[in-house]
Amino acid sequence: MATKLTTITGQYHSYVADQVLTHYQLNETIDYFDDQNRLNRVFLIGTGIICGLQVSTNPGYSTVSITQGNGITTDGDLIKLSTKPNVAGQALAAAIKQKLSLIDLQKIDYKSYKVFDTDKGNYAHFKNTGNVLLPMWELLPEKAPGTAPETGELPLTSFVNLKNHVILLYLESYTKDASLCDEVDCSNKGGEEIFNLRVLVVSQTNANTIIGKSPSPERDSLYNKYDVFQKYSTLEELGVKKVIPTFNSTSTANKIKQLFNTVVNDVSFKSDLLANLATILIPFGYTTQLAGINTRFNTLFTIDPNNIPADIHYRYDLLKDIVSTYKELKDLFIQIKSECNPPIGSFPKHLFLGFVEDNNRFKDYRHQFYKASALDQNKAFSNFDSLVRRLKGILDNYQVTANMIKITPSKAMGKLGTKSVPYYYNVDDNLLHAWDFEKSNIYIHKTNFSYHTTNLADDDYIKTPLSYCIDDYDFYRVEGYLNDSVDDVKTFLNTKKIEYGLDFDFYILDVVENAADLKILFNTNYSFEHKAGVKKGGTLLLLKSGTTFITDFSIEGKISPDNGLGCCTIKGCSYPWISTLRYINNLSRSLRGTQSERIDMPTHYKLSIKKYAINGVNLITDKVTISIPLDQILARRLHVVMETLNTRFPTGLLFDFIEEEKKLRIMRLEKDVFEFEVQDITLSIRTPIYTFTENGVLKNGKVFSSNKITCSIFNSHKADIYKKIHANYDPINKDDDNFGRFKEDWEKWGDLRNLLQKHNLTQEYPRYPKVFSDFENIPMIYDNYREGDPRDVAGHLLQIANQIRETDNRIINIYIGGDWTSGNWVNTTMQNYYLDNIDNTNDDVVLFMNLRKKIHNESKLSKFMIHIDTKRDVNPSRFETLFAMYAKIAEFYFYKPTEGYFIKIGRDRQSKRENRVPVDKKVIKPITNKNPTKPDEPK
Repeated sequence: MATKLTTITGQYHSYVADQVLTHYQLNETIDYFDDQNRLNRVFLIGTGIICGLQVSTNPGYSTVSITQGNGITTDGDLIKLSTKPNVAGQALAAAIKQKLSLIDLQKIDYKSYKVFDTDKGNYAHFKNTGNVLLPMWELLPEKAPGTAPETGELPLTSFVNLKNHVILLYLESYTKDASLCDEVDCSNKGGEEIFNLRVLVVSQTNANTIIGKSPSPERDSLYNKYDVFQKYSTLEELGVKKVIPTFNSTSTANKIKQLFNTVVNDVSFKSDLLANLATILIPFGYTTQLAGINTRFNTLFTIDPNNIPADIHYRYDLLKDIVSTYKELKDLFIQIKSECNPPIGSFPKHLFLGFVEDNNRFKDYRHQFYKASALDQNKAFSNFDSLVRRLKGILDNYQVTANMIKITPSKAMGKLGTKSVPYYYNVDDNLLHAWDFEKSNIYIHKTNFSYHTTNLADDDYIKTPLSYCIDDYDFYRVEGYLNDSVDDVKTFLNTKKIEYGLDFDFYILDVVENAADLKILFNTNYSFEHKAGVKKGGTLLLLKSGTTFITDFSIEGKISPDNGLGCCTIKGCSYPWISTLRYINNLSRSLRGTQSERIDMPTHYKLSIKKYAINGVNLITDKVTISIPLDQILARRLHVVMETLNTRFPTGLLFDFIEEEKKLRIMRLEKDVFEFEVQDITLSIRTPIYTFTENGVLKNGKVFSSNKITCSIFNSHKADIYKKIHANYDPINKDDDNFGRFKEDWEKWGDLRNLLQKHNLTQEYPRYPKVFSDFENIPMIYDNYREGDPRDVAGHLLQIANQIRETDNRIINIYIGGDWTSGNWVNTTMQNYYLDNIDNTNDDVVLFMNLRKKIHNESKLSKFMIHIDTKRDVNPSRFETLFAMYAKIAEFYFYKPTEGYFIKIGRDRQSKRENRVPVDKKVIKPITNKNPTKPDEPK
C-alpha cells in the first residue's frame, strides 16, 4: 500500500439533501480530512518519538518491555501501543460492528518471538536492493495462561544475542479485499483498511540498511541528518590560553608581541579548532561557508614570528571571539532537531526505538523528535545559522584602521552577542544582523553598541551611550589608541572620566623608562588580562615603548600609588653581621654538649635593639629585646634571626642572610637614610654595640666597615612602602645551610663530593677548580643551547663576561663563585646520567644528586654565580636584557664578597696561583669546645 502523503486529496464535494452518494464522493471526503490530519501532525507538530516508547529487558533476557508513548511517522501516523479490549470492550465492538483496542496501559511485556517473513504492507524500507524482505523477527506480547502458542513461536531466552539487536515499531497497513459475507453481515461492501502495529527485531546490520547508512542509498535522510551524537562526542572543549604578563616578558615591545603570538600562532590549537568547526558545519550543509572560514582564518593566523604585526593583541581578541562563537555552535549542534519540511519518505510507517539493551544516556538507533518549526520556540536552527554567519562575518570583516581613541560601554560577562561590537571589525549591516540573534530576531540589530556608529540606529542613546544610565553594562572598551599620541590618549581618558563619571583608573607606562614601576606592579598584582578595555572599578594599564603604544591590560580593582606606581628604586647592601659564624655555631651546638657546672648555659640567642629609625622617624621608643631559642638557631642559623627581625618590624628594613657570601643584606628605598643599633647580649651586656647606617657600620661609635653608599634624604619613613618591600622580597626557604638540621646529610655531602673525583663519569672533570683553565675541561650544554654556543663552562663564562664588558667598558674584573668554585657543581653530563640511572641508589652520582635536592632543593644544572667587581656607579637597567638572556643559567651580583673562593674569568698570562682569588683560607674545623666564647667582632 502506498503511503498516505505520497499524493494528497486537495478537495472534496459537499452534499445536498436526498442526494445519492457515490463511493468516490465518500472516499474523497474521508481522504481529504485524513490527509489534513496527517499534514497537521507532520508539518505543524513534528515527526519521530515524542515521548515514552522506552525499551528495557530483564537480566535473563526472557522479557522485553516497552512503555506506552507517542510517536509520529513521516506519513503522519500517530503511533501508540494498544492491546485487545477486555470482555466489556469486546461486547461493545460486537454491538457497533467495529474492531476496538485498548490504549490505557503503562507498558507491554514481550516474552516470545517468531520469524516475520510475510509483510502484507509490502513496505519498501524493509527490503534490500534485490527487493527481498530483510531478516526480521516479531516480538509477541505475553499471553494469558493456557493460551496456545502461535506457529513458530519461541521464548525470548532462545534468541541469540538479543541485547545487541534493534527494536522498531512497524505500522503494517494494507487494504483487505472485500467479501460478500463475514461473521457480522452478509452484504456487498468495500475493502477494509487494516492497520496492525507490529514490534519487530532486526540486527544492527539490517538496521543500517533500513536507515540507509550502508550499503543501500540513504533512505532515512531525516534520521541521518540529525544522527550527530557521535560527532558531538568528539568535539573538544576549547579555550584560548590566557596571556600572563611578567616583568621579564614585557621588557620590550617585541617580547610583548611574542606573548600574544605564542597563543595566536599555536599550530596544534588552530588545527583542532578548524577540525571541530568542520565537524559542526558539514552535517548541516555549510561546506561553502566553511571553505571561506578556513581561508580567511589561515590568512589572519599564519604569522611570521620574526615579523609580528602591531595588531597581534587584536588578533588574539579575534581568536577569542571565534572560540566563543564555536562554543555556542557546539551547544546548539546537539539541540537542532527542527524541520520546516521533513522528508515524508524517511520513516513513513516505522519508528526505531533503539537497542534491546542500551545503558547509555543517549540511545543509538532511536528516532528522536524532530519538531516542526512552529514548536521550535528557541529557534535553534535560526540561531545556529546566525552564528555561522557571525563566524564568517567577523573573519571577513576584521580590520584595524581607526586611529582615534574611544570608550564604548560593554559587558564583562555573557555570550559574545550581548557585548558591544569591537572596533577591530568593519561593522556593516550583515555583521550587525548576525552579531546578536536575540536582537536580530526582533529586528533591533542596529541597537548594538560599537566603536563604529555609522550603521547603528540613529538614536543618541546608541551613538553616545556614555551620556546615559547604563547600569547593566559593567565594562568599558577602550579602543583605537594604537596610532594616537601618548599625550592625546592621557588627556582623552582623563577628560572622559570626568565628563561622564567613569569608574576606572588608568596608567600609561613605558616598558623601558618605567621598568622599576612595572616590576613592582607585576609583583603586587596578579589579575592582568588583555580585554581591550577595563571593568568598572578596575585599572587599565596601557604599555608603550617610546611614543608607540603596544597593548593594554586590565587589572581587577584600583591600584593606589603605594602598590608601586611612582615609587622609587629599592637598594640592597651587604654588611657583616655582629656575631661571627663560629660563635653562632658554638652557641647553638652547646645544647648538645655536657652542661657546665660553673655557669648556666644560655638557651636563647638574644639581641638588644637600642635604636631603629628611618629618615628620622623612630620605629621604637625604647630598646627592644629579640630572643630566639637556640634549637632554632641550630636548625636554621642566621636565617631565623633575619626572619624574626622582619616579623618584629614589618614596616622596617628588610633583613636577609646570604649564605654564599656569609653576609647580612639590608634592603631599603634607595634614597632613604636609616640607623639600626643592635647589641648581642646572649652572654654579656658588655659586648660591643653596632650601628648600621646607609653608609656603613660603626662599632662602639667608631668606623668598623664602610660600603661607601651615597644616599640622600627622602623626607620621612613610608610605612606602607616598607610593607610592600616585605611582601615582595621576604626571604623564604633559607634553611639549606651547612650547620643546620641536615648535619649528618652535610657530612655525607662532603664525602660524596670527594667520591665524584673517582667516579668513571666525572673523574676527568676538576671537581675543585683552581684556575680558570680548569673550566675548559667541564662540558655544559643547557636547554636553550644554540648552535655555535660554547660547549664547555669556560666558554660560556667568557661569552657572558665579554658581553658584560661590551655593555659597560669600564668593567674589568669579573669573577665566578658559588657552586662552581666550591665543588658543588652539577653539569649537563651529570644531569643526563642521573635521569638515566635515577633508580640506582648505589651510584655516587645518583646519591649526590638526590642529597643535593634534599638539602639545597636543587634538581637542575648549577647556575653561574657571576660577581662584577667594580667600585664605580653602575646603572643596573643597562644590563637587564643581558641578564634576562642568561637568567636560566646565571645569577649576577654587582660586588664581590670579601670571603669565599672566586676565580677571575678570563685567559691571561698570569700564573695559576694569581688567577685564583682565595680570600679567606681558614677552614672551619669540628668544634669540641662546649662553652662558646663571648662575641667580640665579626669575621
